Amino acid sequence: MAAGNRGDSSGAGIARDIEAWLETIAADSSKTLRSAPGSTIVPTEIRSTGGRRAMAMLEQLSGLSAGASAQLKPGATIGEGGMGIIRLAEQTSLGRMVAVKTLKGDKKDAAAALDLLREAWVTGSLEHPNIVPVHHVGLDDDGSPLIVLKRIEGVEWHAILEDADLVQARFGATDLLAWNLDILLQVLNAVRFAHSRAIIHRDLKPANVMIGEFGEVYLLDWGIAVSLHDDGSGRLPLASAASEMAGTPCYMAPEMLGREGGPPLSERTDVYLAGAVLYEVITGQPPHQGSTAIEVVTSVIASRPALPADAPVELARICLRAMAADPDDRFGSIDEMRAAIASYVEHRGSARLAEVARARKDELLALLALPAAAPEREREQIYRLYGACKFGFHEALSAWRDNDDARAGLIEATVAVAEYELADADPRAAVGLLSELDAPPPQLLARARAAADDHATRQAALEGMQRELDAKIGTRTRMFIVLILGTVFTLAPLAGALDPDLVRTRHHVDHVVWSLALTGLVLGLGYWARESMSKTLINRRLFVTAIHLFITQTALWLGAWHLDIPVATTQVLMLFLFFTIGGMVSISIDRRIAPSTLGFLIAFVVAARHPAATLYIMSVANLTFTINAAWAWRPSTFRWTAEERLALERSRP
Repeated sequence: MAAGNRGDSSGAGIARDIEAWLETIAADSSKTLRSAPGSTIVPTEIRSTGGRRAMAMLEQLSGLSAGASAQLKPGATIGEGGMGIIRLAEQTSLGRMVAVKTLKGDKKDAAAALDLLREAWVTGSLEHPNIVPVHHVGLDDDGSPLIVLKRIEGVEWHAILEDADLVQARFGATDLLAWNLDILLQVLNAVRFAHSRAIIHRDLKPANVMIGEFGEVYLLDWGIAVSLHDDGSGRLPLASAASEMAGTPCYMAPEMLGREGGPPLSERTDVYLAGAVLYEVITGQPPHQGSTAIEVVTSVIASRPALPADAPVELARICLRAMAADPDDRFGSIDEMRAAIASYVEHRGSARLAEVARARKDELLALLALPAAAPEREREQIYRLYGACKFGFHEALSAWRDNDDARAGLIEATVAVAEYELADADPRAAVGLLSELDAPPPQLLARARAAADDHATRQAALEGMQRELDAKIGTRTRMFIVLILGTVFTLAPLAGALDPDLVRTRHHVDHVVWSLALTGLVLGLGYWARESMSKTLINRRLFVTAIHLFITQTALWLGAWHLDIPVATTQVLMLFLFFTIGGMVSISIDRRIAPSTLGFLIAFVVAARHPAATLYIMSVANLTFTINAAWAWRPSTFRWTAEERLALERSRP
């Protein structure tokens, strides 16, 4: 119900309505409202089938060994809440100290176990620098869940929020407001990341923020966080099922009261809570104060926090808008609120970011100044430092566009890395880096582009050369031609030896005719396979070599005829010609033909000693060449590729 909708609309009537409503809420929630409004109200289990599915996961865990918990040596208690306890422990497998969260001894029941597991599942699903990592979820010796978390050594933000001396002593900050706003911005980073995963925290407050020893910021206690989307796993409690009061009363948004007819939970609920935290940063106390539960709830419902007159006007406007009672009147998102705060602190925030980025830039320039062979001068390290300073300068410029120091630092760092890329023969990377600048140095950019164009030209030439020398192109056609010619060259000498009348080889004229016929056959096969045989330098050389072979063979027979060299002697010399041509192919085109080239040399020597058997020897040598070449040029698949099918179609009339 909404206060004032029934009965007397006076203050007393509203108080009676609130009192009646308080009687309907859980006893623990009522007690917290009345006596400890700064403590978190934890709802009972959200009733849904998802909860039962999640409990089934716990039952699955119960079947696992306690291997992880056996590696933990428990230590002192470092934190305690209503349901859980956090102890320091040594994780022996890694030799490090971790924080282990378990249930209290008197709280070990299924509902509490589910709450603890859900907190682990929510936190574990949000990997972000401002959210404590979950290392492991397991079971303790009693079968209850335990969460192994990163150990955070530091102090709650709540404890030092107003202690300027302590903040300066521990963190060197001289401007307490600027420091607190910086902490808040980091908290909002975690929240907006959670919102990108459809998770709302519901319990933002300084007591749930831990500041590490080195200034690292962690948003803790995701125990009552809910999801805006059902992922079907049952792991995450759903906002649509969260109808009970939950959260910390003195920071609470009106919709968190769980009143019937109130607005639903949304990302703007966390916007309100962030505004309540900002209120405490400005005033030093939470927005909803009161000596009674009615006063606290009335403050929540009204949501008209009073800010001191000396509060910065712009910051006060941000706070009041974030804490509007109607969610539609608040910032539309955490991003919008964060941008408004960042705009307020742009000069201080931007200068701080630029200062950190400058330190990374100086490290980068020192690294680039080292000799190229220095082991420290690794590419990964160079880009790690460049990425860090680039990000810092961009963030500084995002916060304050007129930050000339940040802009100059970004240009200096980018130019240094671009020159490194030019020296390292990667001009395309240099062009990419310089192109990211609004106003890159024109001469350096022109030099980088010229180098990149030259590199692209050389790369294209190399790729073209690689394709020209690719022996895999046209393998099917080469093998087919080799098998045809090899069959002819193997059978013709054998037939001539067995039946001279069948294959006329007794006179020089016969061999001249054979040579011319084979030349014509090669030309015909070349024309038929012109698409494939003309694609690469290797194929063209092989085709020209084949033509050269048969023209030379024809010339040899004509010369032998003119010199009256016997046919048998010329046939022996023909084997030497084959060896010579084969050697040329092996040396300049494809060394895989070397075995059959050696075979021709052996055949020549044997035929020289036994000229009567020359035709038989020639047939064997040609068969050896056919097998060698067919094996060397065999295709990886006998199926036609798309390119070959296209070439075949083009060759058809």
